Amino acid sequence: MTAESTGREPLTGAPEGAGADDGFWDAIPEKPSDEELVRLRNLLFRHEIALVERLRELQDNQRYNARKVSESLPEAIQLRTGKDQLMEHSLAPVVDDIVRTLLRKRRGDFVEALFPLMGPSIRKSMAESFRSMLGSFSKSMEMAFSWKGLRWRLEAIRSGKPFSEIVMLNTLVYRVEQIFFIHSQTGIPLVHLAFDEEQGKDADMVSSMFTAIQDFVRDCFAGGDSEGELESLQLGDHTIVVEKGAQAYLACVVRGTPPASFREQLRTTLDSLLLEYAEPLSGFSGDTEPFAGAVHYLDDCLTSHFADDDKKIPWWGKAMPVFLVAALVGAVGLYQYRQVLEDRERQAVERERQAYESKLEEALNALRAAPGLLVINVAAGQGTPREATVLKDALAEAPEDALRRQGYDPDMFAFKVVPFISYDPSIVVRRVQRTISLPDTVSMSFDKGTLSFSGVASLGWIVGARDQARALPGVERVDVSGLRDPAMDRISELIAQVEATVVEFALGKDTPVPEDAPKLQKAVDSLVELENIVKKMGFTVSLVIYGHADATGTDKRNYEISQARTRTVAAMLYGRGSSMSVAMYGMGASYPKDGQKEGQAEQAPKHAGADARGDQSSRRVELRVHVLRSAAADPGILLSQP
Repeated sequence: MTAESTGREPLTGAPEGAGADDGFWDAIPEKPSDEELVRLRNLLFRHEIALVERLRELQDNQRYNARKVSESLPEAIQLRTGKDQLMEHSLAPVVDDIVRTLLRKRRGDFVEALFPLMGPSIRKSMAESFRSMLGSFSKSMEMAFSWKGLRWRLEAIRSGKPFSEIVMLNTLVYRVEQIFFIHSQTGIPLVHLAFDEEQGKDADMVSSMFTAIQDFVRDCFAGGDSEGELESLQLGDHTIVVEKGAQAYLACVVRGTPPASFREQLRTTLDSLLLEYAEPLSGFSGDTEPFAGAVHYLDDCLTSHFADDDKKIPWWGKAMPVFLVAALVGAVGLYQYRQVLEDRERQAVERERQAYESKLEEALNALRAAPGLLVINVAAGQGTPREATVLKDALAEAPEDALRRQGYDPDMFAFKVVPFISYDPSIVVRRVQRTISLPDTVSMSFDKGTLSFSGVASLGWIVGARDQARALPGVERVDVSGLRDPAMDRISELIAQVEATVVEFALGKDTPVPEDAPKLQKAVDSLVELENIVKKMGFTVSLVIYGHADATGTDKRNYEISQARTRTVAAMLYGRGSSMSVAMYGMGASYPKDGQKEGQAEQAPKHAGADARGDQSSRRVELRVHVLRSAAADPGILLSQP
């Protein structure tokens, strides 16, 4: 290998004992001046140059270095872990950060991995807690019922101290009540833990007093020598145990006498703290915030030990908690069972109440749907029966019958019935059927206040039914247009025949012309027949006779002759035994048949029957028939046309 192939300057030699990085390359000249010297150097140090270059490459190769470290890393960790806890304290922050990061990014993987362990862990934790609770309870029971416990309780009463304090004074071996992590130079407490929160309020004052005591002891008894430090201090039943370090120390306030192993524990904890917080301690300027994590190291030192911790619990002490717990569980179970029974009973009562309320509401709805009944009030409350105020039409069924007909118990209500008139269509129909007797040939319907009849009936029944129906509540209109009386056809025919008859008279005479005498006789016969028919139907008939004259003669004469002609017709009617009312009106020449005006002279005969002395067709009588229910009846029931 030449100097050019290595990429470095040729070697001239290295001082004896120097390494590859200790000035080895400083001996290489930048520019060799003699080529022979270069070749000689390559011949002498060719293998060394290649070895150094290879070492250089391996030193810069991170993958190679990682592989070499991985080969010895497990053994190194195992050796260091067995020596002390520095490895654990060094890796704990890094592992904590890694776990927190993974929890944020891959929380689901942690849940899946921990889920199979959570159940057993929880069961074990609960079992341990229950076992610890039983132990504490057994100890309390033993203290409460043993002679020793009774003696201590008497002592507590005599001394005025709490019973718990008397028990602690007689059973406590030692308890670390306070622990301080104090900076050596400034005496400032970096971290302070206390068994009781009240004791932790004066941490700065206690630390300052303890530092002053240390300075006093060092100055008075050690001659200012830093090696003469105070390691422990007895204050009544309290002992202050000190574990000194270069930059900081631990001071523990212990009640009782701690074992020798406790100081070893303090030494190990202090070493871990000094290693973990070496940098903050070296540059400490009064800020205690960087030392907040030291609490995790000091928690293990805040311990306590009682004289009877290892004492075997007597059989009755074990049995008593089990018995009491069983009794408690039984009492709770019995209470829960009673609660379940009461809940079921309440639920059953509530279901029955709801079912009854639902049944009650259904019955009320059925009652409201019954025709002729109107529920206006139902008393509220839980009582049975419920008071209900119901308006009832006289034609409606009783509320009890309506409920019973639809399958409900009428005893659910106490009814107060108030009469009223219902306009329900079915009740109105019942009212009509009760008031009006319908023939078999007549049918009836009721819709929207209108009562309609159809079929065949006598005129008297038609008029009577119409008048009765109009007086019934709920009936707004009566329609009898669908009814037909067979006798009315003959009545109408006779009235039409009579009113179509026109009888003419001779000039100046009150007797009909010979050719019209039969027509007058036929009209009189029709009137007699009509009178007989309407009498049987309970009606009366009246006749109005209008007499006319032509324009010949004076008005007085024309009026007299027209009046005489009406009397002739009335005389013929009465001669047949008729008793109908007849009204006679002499019209004179006021209404000529051809429409000519009064006093107008005739120009020519109007028809073959006319003579030269007047208009024959104007000398006539006209008949008008009226049929009435009775003489005093309302004209509104008139059945014929005027």
